[in-house]
Amino acid sequence: MIEDIALILDQFKKEIMPKVRVTIRQHVNAYPNDFKTRARTEYLKGRMEDIIFKTFYLMEDYDRHVKANDIDNRLFVGEQILGAIKTIQALQREIISLRKPEKPGEITDDMKRRAREYPFADLYEFKRGMALCPFHADKDPSMRLFPDNHVYCFSCAKGWDTIAFVQERDGLNFPEAVKRLQ
Repeated sequence: MIEDIALILDQFKKEIMPKVRVTIRQHVNAYPNDFKTRARTEYLKGRMEDIIFKTFYLMEDYDRHVKANDIDNRLFVGEQILGAIKTIQALQREIISLRKPEKPGEITDDMKRRAREYPFADLYEFKRGMALCPFHADKDPSMRLFPDNHVYCFSCAKGWDTIAFVQERDGLNFPEAVKRLQ
């Protein structure tokens, strides 16, 4: 039974997910860039607004823990507040980068972000998160795929994000690799 589920999941990953990703990319690319930029900006603003409200509630919670002299919860809530602030700053940076006018052929921060988020499983075949490294003669899988979408080869003692991997594998410069991963 478990083997059947594993086979179905493996088939799903190999056959259906690539088709779904292609369809989504085609759908997104059908919209004009100015619409995509506006839609992304509105999404980011909404997300930032939600996080700001959450941060206000966390600050009230923090004050309550200060009054109760509850050090453990105060530290925990303080870390959540700092994390929320970092997220808000990252969202602000992305909104600002979307406002910059694009020059033809220019690589934007949004393009870099999308390239880094490009699934490694679409670039190279992994089995159970491991693969043969393409950069040296590898008999046993030594390259590991991590959940944050980067790989590390324990034989080479090198790691790559998707952009660096495509650069090294295909002999491209940075802008060419970013454009290829769009």
